[in-house]
Amino acid sequence: MRHALALLLFIFLAAAKLPAAEMRGMWIYKTDAIAASPEAADQLFAFCAQRHITELFWQVHFERLPDGGRPLKNTEPTRTFLQRAHARSLRIHALFGDPSHALRAKHGIVLASVDGILTFNRESPSDARFDGMHLDIEPHGLPQWKKADPAQKCDLLTQFVEVNHKAASKAHTAEPGLIYGVDIVFWLDKTTPEGKPDYPVTFQGTTKDAAKHLLDCVDHVAIMSYRDTAEGKNGIVSLVAKTIAYADTTKAKVFVGAKMADIGPKMEGFYGKTETQMMASLKSVDDTYHPHPGYAGLAFFMYEAFKIMPP
Repeated sequence: MRHALALLLFIFLAAAKLPAAEMRGMWIYKTDAIAASPEAADQLFAFCAQRHITELFWQVHFERLPDGGRPLKNTEPTRTFLQRAHARSLRIHALFGDPSHALRAKHGIVLASVDGILTFNRESPSDARFDGMHLDIEPHGLPQWKKADPAQKCDLLTQFVEVNHKAASKAHTAEPGLIYGVDIVFWLDKTTPEGKPDYPVTFQGTTKDAAKHLLDCVDHVAIMSYRDTAEGKNGIVSLVAKTIAYADTTKAKVFVGAKMADIGPKMEGFYGKTETQMMASLKSVDDTYHPHPGYAGLAFFMYEAFKIMPP
């Protein structure tokens, strides 16, 4: 009985919302090299400690078995890394996904990947398990998105909601304390002048935008709110306002993404600026949303670019 109560308490604490001031995320992609090198891991740990980063969205890779199974690759170095990261109070979220995974024909791949993470956790010591999984499925990256009419885009976003609902349900049922997160673009909850969703999604009998549907079933979203300024009509603060306001009414939290990678148009990020300049700009995001229960904190895209950013 005592053991059961302790387990329930552990699950409750793992799933509970943390104060925004205690959370910052970062995407990281060259994970195999870091897991294989204690020196590289130490550099990452020091980098995170200096910037109060608590969550790593850690890219993982899967084997592809003939029966459709997708066990995790690189398991032993990953377990060692997770143990070392947890000793430093970092939470690690298995990051995976592809635009094609939004399509119903590919949903089985996503669910098999979720099973791969769950199996890895079951077979690992308690301090060598992933704290969560973080799916990066971007339907707007599909080749057919550019040519799609509004109805076709709504259908693609409906499939995107469906796969995340399936995956979140599977993860939460199998491992209740596991955190489930997803990347989204900032315009998912854009509305018409009449206040209706630009891209309405009807799911389980309810019609609203995809961001709201996701916030109803996940633990957090990370908004790719990529701009080179926080203030103004097209700044980060205004772009994320509606998403955070809705998150305030749910159990989910919102990470606000900032980009410093040299990818995409210059106005989409802080590439070419110093870290001091970027953080001075982002302070208004923290100041504006810190009182909101739906605000998780900032998230940085990505470690590989952040670590070479001028101070």
